[in-house]
Amino acid sequence: MASNTNSTQVTTETDISETKIKPIVYVFAILGGLAGLLYGYDSGAISLALPGVTTSFGLNAAQKGLVVSFLLFGALPSIVVFTALEKKIERRNTLIIGGLVFIVGSILSAVATGMYFIMAARFILGIAAGIANMFGLIYLSELAPAKIRGLMSSLYQLSVNVGILVAYGIGATNLGAGEWRWTLGIGIVPAAIFTIGMLASPQSPRWLIRDGQVAKARQVLKRVRSSQAEIDKEVSDIENSLKTQEAGLHELFTRFRPVLLMLIVLTTFQVFTGINAAVYYAPEIFHNLGLANSAIIADFGVGTALVVSTLISLPFIDRLGRKRLLEISLGGQVLPAIALCIWSNNATIAVISIFLYVFMFGFGLGPVFWSYVPEILPLKARALGMGVITFTQYLMNAVFSLVFPIILEQIGINIFYFFAALSAFAVWYIHKYVLETKGKTLEEIETYWETK
Repeated sequence: MASNTNSTQVTTETDISETKIKPIVYVFAILGGLAGLLYGYDSGAISLALPGVTTSFGLNAAQKGLVVSFLLFGALPSIVVFTALEKKIERRNTLIIGGLVFIVGSILSAVATGMYFIMAARFILGIAAGIANMFGLIYLSELAPAKIRGLMSSLYQLSVNVGILVAYGIGATNLGAGEWRWTLGIGIVPAAIFTIGMLASPQSPRWLIRDGQVAKARQVLKRVRSSQAEIDKEVSDIENSLKTQEAGLHELFTRFRPVLLMLIVLTTFQVFTGINAAVYYAPEIFHNLGLANSAIIADFGVGTALVVSTLISLPFIDRLGRKRLLEISLGGQVLPAIALCIWSNNATIAVISIFLYVFMFGFGLGPVFWSYVPEILPLKARALGMGVITFTQYLMNAVFSLVFPIILEQIGINIFYFFAALSAFAVWYIHKYVLETKGKTLEEIETYWETK
C-alpha cells in the first residue's frame, strides 16, 4: 500500500514539474494578493496612529484594545454572511465588494470625531478585511497551477506584510497631533488599486464550473494554463470532484472533522504564539523597555522583518514543503522569545530578539498557514471550511488584541515565555499530525481525505 502511494506521488510531481507557467498567471497572482495589502495596511496603520488617537480621544488601556480589536470583530459577521452567499457571488466579484468597503472604512477612519466613531469605522474596515482574507486566499488557490500554488497563495501573506511596512512608513511621517488621520485615510489608495486590479482579473474557474458555466471556465483557463491537455484534465478533475454533494456544517464537523480540527489547532498556534503582540503593540512594548523613538524603531523593525522573511521563504514553499517550513518557523521563534524576556533591560538584545522572532514567523507560519488552509480543504467543503477557520482566527485575534494591553500592564514582557513554550509545542504537533501537500493537485488532496 505504501509503495503505491509513493509511486503516485512521484508521478504527479514529475508531471507538475514539466508544466509550463504562463507569465500572466503571476500578474493575476499579484493582483489577487493585493487583498492582503489592504488588511496589512489597516493592521499596521493603527499601530502608529494609536498614540495620536489615544491623545485625541483620551483612551485608557482597555479602550485602546477596543479600538484595535474592532477591525477583527468587524470581520466576524462579514465572514458569516459572505460564506452563506458564496454560491451566489463569484470569488472575484466578492473581492471587488471588499475593496469598495475598504474605501468607505478608510474615509470614515480619517474623519472620526470620537472613540465610538473610530470603533465603528474600524468595524467597517473589518467587514472588508474578512472578505479579503477569506476569499483572496480561495481565489488564489483556485486560480493557481499546482506547481506554484504555494507561491501564489503566499503572495497574499507577502502583501499583508508589505501593507504593514507601508503603513509604518506613512505613519512615521505623521506623528504630530491630529496627523494620525492621514495615516488611516491614505488606506483608500491601496483599496482603489486593488479594486481596479480585480476588475481586470479573471473569475475563479472552479467556481464557474460548479455554477454550470463550463465554457466560461475554459476561457479563463486558456488565459492561465499552457496547454489544451492541461485545461481538459483540470476541467475533468473539477467536474469529478463536484459529483458528490457539497458539504454542510454537519458534514464539515463530522466527515471532515480531522482536517478541520488540524486547521483549528494551527490557527491557535498562529494567533497565540504572539505575532499580533509585535504587530499591534510593538511601540508599547519598546516604550516600556525605555527605548527612545520606540514607535519608529519597533514598527520598522517588525515591518522589515516580516517583508524580508516572507520574500526569502517564497521559493522554499514549493521546494521544502509546507510542513518543513512550519517546523523551522515555529522552532526558530523559541529562542528569540526567551532572549527577549531574559535580556529585556538590554535595548540592543531586545531589538534583535524581537526582529528575529518576527523574522521566523514571516519565514514560515505567516505565509504557509494561509496557503495551506484553502488547499487542504476539499472543494465541496472549501468555502464553508475556510469560513469557519477564518472566523475562528479573527475571533481569536480579536480576543487577543482586546486583552493584550491589560496583560502587558500586569506581567510585562514575560508574556513571551508563554509564546516560546507554545511555539515549541507546535513544532511537535506539526511533525506528528500535519499532512504535507507539496506537489499535489487540489483534487489529489481531496481524494486523500475521501479515502481516509
